[in-house]
Amino acid sequence: MSQQELGRNNTVILAWVPGHSVINGKEKADEAARLGATSEFIGPEPFCGLPRSTIRSSILNWLNIQSQEWWQKTPGQRQAKLAIKGRSKSFTADLLNQERKIVRMVVGLLTGHCRLNKHMYNMRLADDDLCRFCLEEEETAVHVLCQCEGLARLRLRIMGDPYPSPCSFMEEPLSRLKAFINESGLGAFL
Repeated sequence: MSQQELGRNNTVILAWVPGHSVINGKEKADEAARLGATSEFIGPEPFCGLPRSTIRSSILNWLNIQSQEWWQKTPGQRQAKLAIKGRSKSFTADLLNQERKIVRMVVGLLTGHCRLNKHMYNMRLADDDLCRFCLEEEETAVHVLCQCEGLARLRLRIMGDPYPSPCSFMEEPLSRLKAFINESGLGAFL
């Protein structure tokens, strides 16, 4: 029975009781409190309210897991999956604060859907798929971003690594990728 129900038909007085005082029934109340605190809760879960932030966080976490699983299971998108391992809040926020032209170039380069020779050759819009910087390999986004010998020094200067992994660009500040695009001259082909 709750305090409100007791108070409807009875006079209820709540009083603070000092810890070491001898008051009739205090020991029984202490024992009941100890038992209640140590026993397992029986009843509907959750037995207390949840903050909105906890619920929101749980839902967002679940969505992130589902999104990641979907991304991994979806067939195709080979080049994009090499560069984009998962969601990055900071990279996304930074990218969305850029002008449309920059967003198009970065997304095109990370996904391979841009005017690099391999993509253009696949669409029969270029005579060959060789890299314009080294003339040795297919000009793919991964090659240009990570493997091209002709761009190794530029990557070292800007990124700090001449041969970074494809997914490392999502971990770096967007300003470095923009600098790489501008200084390599890739902006004209993206």
